[in-house]
Amino acid sequence: MKIRNAVHTKLSWPPPFSPAANPHIAVWPRKGRVSAKSVFAKALLPTKLFENPTTSVLRASPKDRLYDARFLLFQKPESKQPSSAEIVARAFQAKMLNYIQIVTTPTADTQGTCLLLHFDNKRYLFGNIAEGTQRAIIQRNIGIQKVEDLFLTGLVNWRNDGGLLGTILVLADTLAGKIESIQANIEERKKQGKKPRQNNDTIKPSLRIHGGKNLAHLLATARRFIFRKGLPLRPHEIRDDPRSTEQQASEPDWQDHNINVWYMPVQSMPKTPTSPRKRTHQEFTEETNADEQTNASLVSSDNEDDVKLVSTVVTQMFDSDWKMDALIETTLHQAKLPAKLFVRDDKGHIQVYTGPMPGGDQEVPDIPVLVRQPWPGAMVAALPRTEPSNQSMCYIVKSHDRRGKFNPEAAEKLGVSKLHYKLLTAGQNAVGKDGTIVTPSMVLGETVPGNGFAVVDLPDTSYIDALVNRTEWSNENIMKGVHVIFWILGHGVGSDPRLQEFMQKMSEIRHIVSSVDDCPNRISLESVAAQAFKLRCIDPDRFPLPTYNNEVSVSNTPITTTSSIYESGRIGKTVQFAPQYLHQDDKIVPFPDIEKLAREDLDSEVLAMAEQARTKISNPEFLAKIEKVESDIPHRDAEIITLGTGSALPSKYRNVSATLVRVPGCGNYLFDCGENTLGQLRRVFGDDLPEVLQNLKGIWISHLHADHHLGTASVIRAWHEETTKSNPSAKLLVASHFHMIDWLREYADIENYGFDRLVTATFNNDPSQRGIRACRPRIFSDDETELLGLKRIDACFVQHCFGALATVFTFPSGLKVAYSGDCRPCDDFVAIGKGATLLIHESTFDDELQGDAIAKKHSTMSEAIDVGRRMGARRILLTHFSQRYQKVPIMEENLEIRDDVEGDKKAELDEVILVAFDYMRVRLGDFRKAQAFLPALQKLLEDVQDEQ
Repeated sequence: MKIRNAVHTKLSWPPPFSPAANPHIAVWPRKGRVSAKSVFAKALLPTKLFENPTTSVLRASPKDRLYDARFLLFQKPESKQPSSAEIVARAFQAKMLNYIQIVTTPTADTQGTCLLLHFDNKRYLFGNIAEGTQRAIIQRNIGIQKVEDLFLTGLVNWRNDGGLLGTILVLADTLAGKIESIQANIEERKKQGKKPRQNNDTIKPSLRIHGGKNLAHLLATARRFIFRKGLPLRPHEIRDDPRSTEQQASEPDWQDHNINVWYMPVQSMPKTPTSPRKRTHQEFTEETNADEQTNASLVSSDNEDDVKLVSTVVTQMFDSDWKMDALIETTLHQAKLPAKLFVRDDKGHIQVYTGPMPGGDQEVPDIPVLVRQPWPGAMVAALPRTEPSNQSMCYIVKSHDRRGKFNPEAAEKLGVSKLHYKLLTAGQNAVGKDGTIVTPSMVLGETVPGNGFAVVDLPDTSYIDALVNRTEWSNENIMKGVHVIFWILGHGVGSDPRLQEFMQKMSEIRHIVSSVDDCPNRISLESVAAQAFKLRCIDPDRFPLPTYNNEVSVSNTPITTTSSIYESGRIGKTVQFAPQYLHQDDKIVPFPDIEKLAREDLDSEVLAMAEQARTKISNPEFLAKIEKVESDIPHRDAEIITLGTGSALPSKYRNVSATLVRVPGCGNYLFDCGENTLGQLRRVFGDDLPEVLQNLKGIWISHLHADHHLGTASVIRAWHEETTKSNPSAKLLVASHFHMIDWLREYADIENYGFDRLVTATFNNDPSQRGIRACRPRIFSDDETELLGLKRIDACFVQHCFGALATVFTFPSGLKVAYSGDCRPCDDFVAIGKGATLLIHESTFDDELQGDAIAKKHSTMSEAIDVGRRMGARRILLTHFSQRYQKVPIMEENLEIRDDVEGDKKAELDEVILVAFDYMRVRLGDFRKAQAFLPALQKLLEDVQDEQ
């Protein structure tokens, strides 16, 4: 065998990882290297060497080969699932409350439809886990601690599943707590010399996500910022139809001790034009999307190796029992022994090396060999390519048959001991008097058959034919006991004659429709709406009411008539299946009376203080002073809208981070874009949102924590859809760390949301600035300034997490907007922000919690203000508050307007500090007016209890 050099330039193993908490970010070499041709390059896959049924082998990617990996080995743990018979037997004896409830319907800030299935021992989520779902669950005070299975309906895309990653993080933390409790219980029993209990208390929970094609791919794109140790997460991607026309099998596709589930993947069918009339833009868009999806299905993304690779990346994100190793190329003399080594024979097969080892009596050539080493999922720098799917997931769900009522009189008459009653209720025989065998049928009432529902998700009318022709509808074994169909429908689908005919044919089943046409654009988050009303009563110019309409849907369809075929889905609607089947309309959540909710806390003293502030700001002398002292501030008409002002997780009163700055003549700019930022934009702007999107020129993402960027894809898509109609040549700037751009690029394989129309800017350390963490600025050409409205962007790395950045946007007028993101106070940020007109700075903790701020790498209120003062910022806006706070912090501010100060002292003596609330709108030139209302706001919220 001809021997070649196996390694051209040696890279150390394991590769260096970033110093951040995220173990899934490998620090790859900036410059690629060229390896010499490997003897293993064309070797056959060594599948016969690893014939364990739980181990799979595939060839390493080019990026893996940078570290001399030649093959990847995936080892899946053997699953120990109970048999179907065991599941049925256990379910047969169970008696518990069972119902399904509508959690969300389509509104401005809850885009999808989500259903909660309740059993006493477990919960399940069905439908869309769209952005805003998690916050709605908090608002409804619904416990999801027992949720271990998510069944995603419809297409896998951000519109349907944009809230999935945030929900996973919450569930992961909940389940991790359960696992710790179980482990502690087991250890305690061991110390006491006892065996673990053989029941549910010793079963470690896991999180299973059921969904259509690209589910695992969607999760894997988040590997750089979503990770939880010790949680088994198992994506169950349905890539093939379990029932074709020829296969009439009635067995469920998935089951546990509570339910049987049948998967129904529905494929889009190309539309046939019915008339030569000119198509509307909506019809054109739907047909274009359908054509893209159909073409996508012709491009196979079902390569088995790719599927395994993506699935393994996902499972390793959550430190499950999956294991990925690699066969690393080295040489016989360099291999660390003892170890099993592999070589390539003359026929190209990989074989176990059985020859002499170095260190013996005979001379051994330094031949290329492979050695097996652990290979973390983070090493997968680029996912295999995929295509948008045209598969919409639907489900049929039924409970198991349950035993009939136990008759103790009959058992006593047959001479069964009371100690043996439990055998009969468990479906086992018992011994009666005179040794007679007593069977369960002799003492139990008639078996109660399982019942349930279907969830059908049709994005558009191209899915109707495939859905109505599915074989499940005519399968008596599957459909027996199905009482309700929940329909999740796209625009115009509910009025299609084919679907209405199908519903009429199945009139014995109750049809409940949740669609963008049938559900009112109601207030779905009452707490923040009531707070907005209170704030508006104090300062109506800064605090608008969120836009809503109980008589019109989000598609602007009037809610005027009721259908004779179906009922419209309403939040809180509950259908009980056990102990008896009934509809509980009394649990429907009524439209909230926001004014009534708000006025409960509005006392006369607060209103009097607000009136005093209004009198003050309308005084001509006060206004004249403002005009004089602010005459040098550029773009006083620039408006700041704080869309999300909370940290970490959404709460009743604060959504996660997002701030919109509108600069007339330049454009609109988003600083961070947390989950459901688009929903917040809809509530703030209502019918004016199209204009806001048309003028959106840039998005800045400070770092890759979920609460700062999970709304980005949906905002880009909304911009893309709006400007495609009004200005197809428009571009949108997205500026951030390069890992954010990598995520956007990877996600673009799943959905065409407008990535190819983006102008991206990434920031790295500036090599000319040694000793500081400032980045090379992005300076725009005249043409770029004309397109994007910006003169330059400065940035610097800050102390928070890997890749965390603070920034300064400079506009042609001289307006400078500094934005901190999440960070500890930073001298480099002060340096690049010198002379800032406006500083938007995080203020996560009160001053007495400085220890927490240091530990969690955030800032206190005083630290944030000090950064602004050192910058010389004229206006400071505090945001990103811990979700435990609803009240306004007490600040010592100088409310006097000094119109006699010039030069360097002006910034110091003209400083104005405001505290942000969700939906707040304030112009740069109105900070002084808004400041006058601070005493009234502090009084309003002084008695509000902090959330613990």
